[in-house]
Amino acid sequence: MELMGKHLIAGEWTDAAEQFSSDPADGEPRVFAAGTVDLADRAAQAAEDAFDAYSATTSQDRAAFLNAIADEVDARIDTLALIGAQETGLPDARLRGETGRTSGQLRMFATHILEGKFLDARHDAALPDRTPLPRSDLRMIQRPIGPVAVFGASNFPLAFSTAGGDTASALAAGCPVVVRGHHAHPGTAEVVAAAIAAAITACDMPPGVFSLIQGGGLEVGQALVQHPLIKAVGFTGSLRGGRALFDLCA
Repeated sequence: MELMGKHLIAGEWTDAAEQFSSDPADGEPRVFAAGTVDLADRAAQAAEDAFDAYSATTSQDRAAFLNAIADEVDARIDTLALIGAQETGLPDARLRGETGRTSGQLRMFATHILEGKFLDARHDAALPDRTPLPRSDLRMIQRPIGPVAVFGASNFPLAFSTAGGDTASALAAGCPVVVRGHHAHPGTAEVVAAAIAAAITACDMPPGVFSLIQGGGLEVGQALVQHPLIKAVGFTGSLRGGRALFDLCA
């Protein structure tokens, strides 16, 4: 697979004037478009535009989507093992195992939402004759919160990054996702993003349900975390990085 070195914003592979070079453990560096605050805004807006339609899909539709992503990821395992090894220096067996863990997480969440327990649905019937005051009919159910930002992890290029557990759980719940890819493995992130894009097309999901922003400075991450349309953040990484994101969220 020939890498494009671009962002994926709402179904479109998007270039940018700013660029950065990868720092692979083996082989020549590759050039990638770098994230900007404007791209973060575009991705967040696209996620918000997709939210109503995606959050209204059935658990069966979302489960099929998650399984389709898992199939597309598995179909690219040789490419992921090759590019992942070049970028990170991790051994082939580790990367193939982590690819399986990634697709396994997607399938696990697909099975989980089909069971319906995640909705935590409750119903307290009305008691019109209750004294001293009647009780209204009360219903409660878990609902999708809105667009979610996910930060890729440096040491897990697959299972805790582009289509990892944070992304899988958000998509399962009905929330569009904007991933901030980690600069340590942008090629791996692009391959996984291509797998998600293929699943979006196959399952006829709104294109804004997923976007990938590659690299960029600290201001890009800050723009995502503090964007008024982003309702939650998933992060795996250092205490310092997590604390910085926590403070921005607060």
